[in-house]
Amino acid sequence: MQTDTLVNLYLDEHVRIAQGFPVMDVVALVGLVVDSYEWDEDVFVFGNGGASSAAEHFASDLAMHPFVSDDKHQSKEIRRIRIHCLNESTGLITRIANDIGYEDVFVEQLKNYPLDESNLVIAFSNSGNSPNIIKALEYAKSWGVSTVLIGGRDGGKAKSIVDVSILVPGSSQFPGQTGANDNSFHIEDFQTSIAHMVTGLLKEEING
Repeated sequence: MQTDTLVNLYLDEHVRIAQGFPVMDVVALVGLVVDSYEWDEDVFVFGNGGASSAAEHFASDLAMHPFVSDDKHQSKEIRRIRIHCLNESTGLITRIANDIGYEDVFVEQLKNYPLDESNLVIAFSNSGNSPNIIKALEYAKSWGVSTVLIGGRDGGKAKSIVDVSILVPGSSQFPGQTGANDNSFHIEDFQTSIAHMVTGLLKEEING
């Protein structure tokens, strides 16, 4: 298949996903993030691989973007959101993985905080089946924390744990995201899109 045909395939698949997107699930996530900001409570995000990049991107956006002027030249002297990305520190992740096990790299970090029902935990996971994701979500739920999955396919084991699941729909025939990787590129694209939607809507809420 020619390269231009494959590029058009990717874009056509992307459009179909957007047309069938779970908008109200994103709305639910926005509500949880806004509540966390208004209550001045901690928000935790994390993921593996490509999803870890989406989580880190989300954390950096939430930490600054809603609190900076539109021309980017001046910050607003208002309270910021308390956002933590649990996959940012390679030192901490490798320490936990080496000493305890990779399945514990997120849950052990959550144990450093006094969690309660006003906190928010957001997992980015394409499959929803990674043991370290599941373990962290189960721990958060044991403390009554609100939990969210941003992923794809059928949501895996995580879907049955979380309060809100945003699952990127569809399947793909594009090279590199078929078989066990089905739709992975699109899932990761839309994970970042969801992060941008939430960031922009938090800014709108603060400005309003």
